[in-house]
Amino acid sequence: MANLNDHMGRPIVAVTGIGVVTSLGVGKADNWAALTLGKSGIHPITRFPVDHLNTRISGMVDFLPSSSKGSSHLTYELAETAAREAVAESGLDSGDFGGPLFLASPPVELDWHDRFALYNSNDLDSGGERLLRVARGLKELDFFETTQFGSIAGRLADRFGTRGLPITLSTACASGATAIQLGVEAIRRGECDRALSIGADGSATAAA
Repeated sequence: MANLNDHMGRPIVAVTGIGVVTSLGVGKADNWAALTLGKSGIHPITRFPVDHLNTRISGMVDFLPSSSKGSSHLTYELAETAAREAVAESGLDSGDFGGPLFLASPPVELDWHDRFALYNSNDLDSGGERLLRVARGLKELDFFETTQFGSIAGRLADRFGTRGLPITLSTACASGATAIQLGVEAIRRGECDRALSIGADGSATAAA
């Protein structure tokens, strides 16, 4: 019988599915093809004005439906698209994953065009009060939810049928590795036999 534990007696953890979305394309096949051809995903920034900036190039993903809809929407689509490829490769149920979710993503804030629209109104009360009033007046929660740090993970948890409360984390450039490590540790502790670890960042703006 095969030994499924490491030298310390912990369960061996294997990666069974990988998904990727970059400025080179969607999926492992497209990205690998572009890399082996020596293509670069770095290009001039067109999402916002850059005349006043020192840096005018970036590896932005500008070809997805949500690329122009703000950082929250784009981060979700990046995460959902990559996770869909990974779960499909693993052979697990894409709607009933059955394990915890660990999401590495940037802190979510209102995009600048939303802030300007809010503060350019004629109301005399505070910006915070105006935001709450607008959020309460909407017939759906999308506007309010996209400003919440955990909203992306919550939507992903519903989409893939993960178990337990989804974990959202941000540890700067180590965020993706941290999400993987949390998944590994959860399996080694015997809390689950699978984990969905995702890293996504669509937060590039003129201020970041």
